[in-house]
Amino acid sequence: MTRTKPPASQSAVACATVPEAFQRTVGLHADRPALRTLGDRMCLTWRQLDQHVRLVAAGLAGIGIGHGDRVAIMLPNSPECHIVDYAAVHLGAVPFTIFNSSARDQIAHQLGNAGARIVVTSVEFLPRVAAAVAALGTQINQVITVDDGVGAGATIGWNDLLAAGDPHFDIDAAWNAVSADDVAAIIYTSGTSGPPKGALWSHRTVMANIRALDSALPMPTESMVSFLPMAHAGGRITVHYIALAYGAAITACPDMKSLPAHLVDARPDAFIATPRFWEKIKVTLEALTSGDPAALAALAQPQPAGGCAIPDAVRPHLHRVGLDRLKVGFVGGAPSSSEVIGFFRAAGVPLLEAYGSTETALNIFNRVEDYRPGTVGTPLPGVEVRLLDDGELLCRSEFNMVGYSNDPQGTAEKIDADGWLHTGDIAEIDKDGFVTITDRKKDIIITSSGKNLSPANIERAIAAETSLIGHVVVIGDRRPYITALFSLDPEAAHGFAAEHGLAGQSHAEVASSRQVREHLQAAIDRASERLSSPERVRRFVVLPEAWQPDTDELTPTAKLKRKAINQKYAQTIELLYQD
Repeated sequence: MTRTKPPASQSAVACATVPEAFQRTVGLHADRPALRTLGDRMCLTWRQLDQHVRLVAAGLAGIGIGHGDRVAIMLPNSPECHIVDYAAVHLGAVPFTIFNSSARDQIAHQLGNAGARIVVTSVEFLPRVAAAVAALGTQINQVITVDDGVGAGATIGWNDLLAAGDPHFDIDAAWNAVSADDVAAIIYTSGTSGPPKGALWSHRTVMANIRALDSALPMPTESMVSFLPMAHAGGRITVHYIALAYGAAITACPDMKSLPAHLVDARPDAFIATPRFWEKIKVTLEALTSGDPAALAALAQPQPAGGCAIPDAVRPHLHRVGLDRLKVGFVGGAPSSSEVIGFFRAAGVPLLEAYGSTETALNIFNRVEDYRPGTVGTPLPGVEVRLLDDGELLCRSEFNMVGYSNDPQGTAEKIDADGWLHTGDIAEIDKDGFVTITDRKKDIIITSSGKNLSPANIERAIAAETSLIGHVVVIGDRRPYITALFSLDPEAAHGFAAEHGLAGQSHAEVASSRQVREHLQAAIDRASERLSSPERVRRFVVLPEAWQPDTDELTPTAKLKRKAINQKYAQTIELLYQD
């Protein structure tokens, strides 16, 4: 049974710092589950989690880590990842997490920029970490592996770290000395246009964001799944920090491929995922309900505008995918189609599109009772927004980042003297305050005839027409017309092949087939009905490979690297403009 949420003033929401919130949550929910793995192979209560955090904090202090020191973490979403992060902030140290897919030079860049003193990793990633540490010289004092096996040289194991702690270390004095204006974490940007920048989040940033979310949205009180990387702003705020608000249990999911099993196991009451994941769950639910007339009838009934309730006929099917306790679902990373939003609202699951970034945290949201499709919602309490003459969105709030790590020039360019953070996103704000993000400022296409076009707007329109598209990139800057590059979604391509007589063919063969070209052309034609003449795609090519995160084409968070794509596929693009 879902717990009744206590008043915010009596919960961790009212606290000034992350360690204060953690300790209040331990006091309020000591015997409730706090951190667990699939099937409860490991399950710590908040009291037990606190004991682990104290041991690790003492160990970190024993090897010289103290207030303000930078602690790098390169781990999957494992219990140790959460424990080390919580332990570091109890010392007033500053943790940051590195994407597990990062190459040696990327690791070295972040370690160097942050001024990291130690790195906590696993044997799996040790070769790349060790190479990055070697490239930096003497900056890193210690490399710690969470495995039983211990590397050579300056590397120590988990038990060595715990043994380094003074049993009489006063952790309470340490966390009480942490102030709201101290830095709580560094989160590195995706690096779509150059080396990643390290956004500094203070304890005030984190706690103000939690308070704003709590005042406007259903907060998790029972269960969440930690699957978005902790190196991702969404992965931090929507699980690692929000768990502290009302003591919801974190189920650690170290491999995104096993997310469906973790959802069924954890049955979260709040969940954030990309539009593509929600689309896949929609397909699964459609298959599950296809033979259930009562469920189909319920899904055909639109939900009232004021909220959502799970129909009795649909609840068993939601239970099978682990979403029957969901109070709210968040769509992050990209816009979602109205069809997907409408399907889940009919199923009783309110999907809310929102806006946030590494620099602004999560600051603009739709609400369960006040939702407007196609927008990212209205600003959370305490957030001011305005537009420049060119349409760029500016935000000001307590939970903007405080600056970039070791980059005063970049900070000054991002945050002006009046505290307005320049997001780089082009937006529209309607008379009711709902914000619509239309493009990135640097991505605007200016055709050879002088038309200013939004590539994201064109891409969204086309992608909404078929799930076969994994990614679409439109081209046209200083060109006479718009063209597009398509990469197919591997799963959708497999299903398409089975349905169109292409079973057994490779992904590249399916991509080059007449059936795929005709299907995509039809999607372009349908989308063109909603686009202006200059926005219509005149020619396109289907690429033989599927694009994956953290590659030449995509950032670790699956954002398009437009400049890199234009360079890599320059010859292909030129062919699209030949007569």
